[in-house]
Amino acid sequence: MVVYTVHESPRPLADPLDRAARLVFIKDRFHWLAAIFPAIWLFVKGMWWELVPYLVLISALIGVLDVLGATPATVGIVVVIVQIVFGFEAGALYRASLTRRGWRMVGTVTGRNAAECERRFFEAWLPQMPSVPFSDVPAIAENDGISSWIAAASSHAKNAIGRWRRILGAKA
Repeated sequence: MVVYTVHESPRPLADPLDRAARLVFIKDRFHWLAAIFPAIWLFVKGMWWELVPYLVLISALIGVLDVLGATPATVGIVVVIVQIVFGFEAGALYRASLTRRGWRMVGTVTGRNAAECERRFFEAWLPQMPSVPFSDVPAIAENDGISSWIAAASSHAKNAIGRWRRILGAKA
């Protein structure tokens, strides 16, 4: 069983689908990449207020162990232990970082895998979201029948596909 917490931006968009695309799902588990490469993980997540203290504390720890005359093997073991603890706490640090930046937790969800968790969350969350008023959608506001609906849906789909291609680094 997998548990995720779901977080929403401090400035959510009006359209429920665009709003859903910006949600962040944080898995409640051990984060391997955070344990193996903590500084890089913090940098990639944009957690600057956590990166600086981590670098200062790990440097101070290594310096203190060096002053105490610890062998390089002992220093390595202590650093690995610190990184393992960091891997266990990485999710909580990321949640705290998002909260500090104004994000709010909109729910938790459990399931067998990420896809099932997302499906369960959106099945419960999307019906609660207000739909976009017609006056807010320029392509639909023009009352020329079904062609405006098709054009608006096509435009929305192209924008979503282009956004995911940019995120994944694919060529458009």
